[in-house]
Amino acid sequence: MTHMKPLFQIGVISLLTSFPVLVQAQWVQQTISLKAGWNAIFLNVQPEPADCDALFAGLPVESVWDFNPSVNAPQFVQDLATLIPGSPGWLTWFPASSPQSGIGNLFAMRDGRPYLVKLADNAAPVNWTVTGRPSLRPITWRPGGVNFVGFRVGPTGPTFQTLFAGEPGLVNQPVYALGTSGDWQPLVNLTTSRPESGKAYWIRCTSPAQRAGTIVVEGRLSGLVFSSGAWEQSLRIRNTSGGTRNISVRLLASTPSPAGQPAVAGTVPLEYRRTDYANASFSWEALPTPLTFTSLPAGQEWNLRLGARLSGTAPAPGSVYQSLLEVSDDAGTRWLVPVTAIRPQPGAGFAQASASPASSYAGLWIGEAVLNAVSQPANPGDPNLPRPAGQVSFRIIVHVDAGGASRLLQNVYIVRKPATLMPDPENPAVNIIDQPARTLVLTDESLVQSLVGPGEITGRRISAVAFGFRDPVLLTGGFGNDTLAASLTLDYNHPLNPFKHRFHPDHNNLDERFEQTLSNGKESFTINRSVTLEFAGTDPLGLNPPGWGDTELGGVYRETITGLHRNSLRVAGTFRLVRVTRVGTLNDAGSAAMGGGGQ
Repeated sequence: MTHMKPLFQIGVISLLTSFPVLVQAQWVQQTISLKAGWNAIFLNVQPEPADCDALFAGLPVESVWDFNPSVNAPQFVQDLATLIPGSPGWLTWFPASSPQSGIGNLFAMRDGRPYLVKLADNAAPVNWTVTGRPSLRPITWRPGGVNFVGFRVGPTGPTFQTLFAGEPGLVNQPVYALGTSGDWQPLVNLTTSRPESGKAYWIRCTSPAQRAGTIVVEGRLSGLVFSSGAWEQSLRIRNTSGGTRNISVRLLASTPSPAGQPAVAGTVPLEYRRTDYANASFSWEALPTPLTFTSLPAGQEWNLRLGARLSGTAPAPGSVYQSLLEVSDDAGTRWLVPVTAIRPQPGAGFAQASASPASSYAGLWIGEAVLNAVSQPANPGDPNLPRPAGQVSFRIIVHVDAGGASRLLQNVYIVRKPATLMPDPENPAVNIIDQPARTLVLTDESLVQSLVGPGEITGRRISAVAFGFRDPVLLTGGFGNDTLAASLTLDYNHPLNPFKHRFHPDHNNLDERFEQTLSNGKESFTINRSVTLEFAGTDPLGLNPPGWGDTELGGVYRETITGLHRNSLRVAGTFRLVRVTRVGTLNDAGSAAMGGGGQ
């Protein structure tokens, strides 16, 4: 039996409470018209604050009722006047001035929820404006009864018939709307009746259903969050209706943040990945107003790839950009998706790299060099000038430690070290976590078993076959914002030397009696490679993804080779690197030197 050590839990809580909690949010105001008597409302946003006392302060609200469908109790109440506080299946809130305030058990309100709100019978109509954060929370239908639900629709929503088409459990089922006298009335004609934004309904469901709109936006409930290491996100827009739909996507500005929340630094500079498969053309472009998809077939989805590019923005690092993404269709369904982008701290992006500590690039980088030019020693013009040639590509592996030192690797093992346990001092029969599981980056295969421990090893080995050294090679220069350089020597007697062949008598570096080792230049030659990686501010392939400068880097690859030819050979091309992990230590045995880059 394994438990988290209580002392560890206390330490984590203390650490979290030592710093202000940063809640990223994108704000929108939902205005709901309330009239005297009963109101059936649907909350599209997560209110801030969510506390009922604060939300209804100054309003003539007598009570708020939240239906709990998980309780086995009567669901549909025709006459709301018969509702009794404490009834099974209902949570209630009463203002502090009410004599029933002490029996209330509803304290906060949530997004994607229907509520009953009771105003005083003599109250004047009031517009209740709620500032909050929208979400992608779906509807949870309970078959075999009536469900209290609302829908995310625009000013003119789809008809109920269009909304439920193709959903057997909802087609032609009764829909009840709250009447002016506070009783529930069935809608007579579902072919013309439409759900209204901010209103809730009772709807019978006879079999399992999932319908939340004529289109559904699928993704994280919290929306799109862009930050260092995650500058690209996907949004799936699925047509759940019975016919084709025209989809529109628009970027909207966030309203000002509520008190105590991070200020809105600006609108998220959103881009989308434009793909033209017919012409093999792919690019990142600014999101137009709007971006449309015409005639999305029923049951099909539009997978929209989005990215945020903050490398050239002006506000201070750590600033929170906040926007809303409106996704709507021609039937009237309307979803609002929160969008957040946090500007990288210094050094995380290419534009700020020159004035930043190199450790911001710490981690393992894997990519590819593509050579497309080679010098021609016999060329009478300039024998040292690399000239266009056919392409050849090979893998590059670079590790950057927490201090900024870069090393070129020939092979690497990325393995998962499982958590280690220890007996609880207070209860030896129970194990507690001593060290949590973590990822290790190793270059010495002999260390894998000793560092990971007994049991099955989870991970993978990655090699760069174009290089013939074993130990990591220290690179000089600045990673990410300058030029890295390394000198690689392949001894004439090295097993990987291309001139040497252990089974060929003319290329084994041995004399005719196979007794004496010949000197350099007799049968084989020492090869020297001078490698440089010149980082550039733009993608050499022209793709320029949003994460360029943070998780993706590249530029010009150059190499001078001596020993293959009597003259030096010079090759050139491009290279791209992608950060695959932020582990800043090679061959870490769990010592205190977590930030080191030791071999």
